[in-house]
Amino acid sequence: MVDSLFADISYFQAPVDDSYPYGILSFRSNDGTFRDPNFAANYAWATAAADEGRLACFIVYFYWRPNWAETVSTHRDMISGCGGPHPRMITMIDVESGGNPGGDQSDGINRAYWELADWLGDSRRVIGYADTGDLFGLWPERPDGLRVIGAGYGRNPDLPGQIAHQYTDGNGYGGGLPEGCAPFGSCDMNAANGLSPQDFAARCGVGTEEDAMSALNEAEQRELLDKTRDIWTQLRGPDGKGWPQLGQDGQGANRTPVDALAVVEQAVAAKTRPAT
Repeated sequence: MVDSLFADISYFQAPVDDSYPYGILSFRSNDGTFRDPNFAANYAWATAAADEGRLACFIVYFYWRPNWAETVSTHRDMISGCGGPHPRMITMIDVESGGNPGGDQSDGINRAYWELADWLGDSRRVIGYADTGDLFGLWPERPDGLRVIGAGYGRNPDLPGQIAHQYTDGNGYGGGLPEGCAPFGSCDMNAANGLSPQDFAARCGVGTEEDAMSALNEAEQRELLDKTRDIWTQLRGPDGKGWPQLGQDGQGANRTPVDALAVVEQAVAAKTRPAT
């Protein structure tokens, strides 16, 4: 079974660099209207790494606050200012009780969720983060199909919709799993159990068929193009004008293999048709 590990960082850690070893990365954009000072550097690295195939996807998260409209606006503005949402970017709503009012905050959190889903054009690309108490206490009414990273240091909370588990804050809860990684040292770490980075990305609507071509290297793209051209020639004939050895249709054009098969089928049907 494949498990994927990845770090969760903010300006409390150093900016990411090429020593980062995993295929997923999560980093913060904002806490309410507070803008993470390392965001631009982390975003620039993540987009380049995704383009180069080093990251299957990356998560940009924000800490949800009751002024959700301003919080979402800050998140969007920061990403737009760095080139806009990358096709391998996932947005995560970090729902925690720290500094937030208690009780059911589902309305404001869901409004943030749907605004982001509309922005990205795919609700799968908006996920949540919470521990058990905050998920059921602050966000008891959640969108159908919501994917969640569950926080539970030293134990797996196994929350509804959970696709990964934040297992440590870097202070010894890993049970043998890494308590951090380069270049950050100790930090929040997550495990997507049973999922490769590509599987995780696909669960979040990233890395689907429409960008499969871009995931191939140059030699693979050339090979696929050559094979496609060969198939096209076999079906359409040289220059797309049919094959002379298959005869001509009623308009004097060379037949394609499909046209020739139709003629054969008609001839067989006529030969086997009962006499009247």
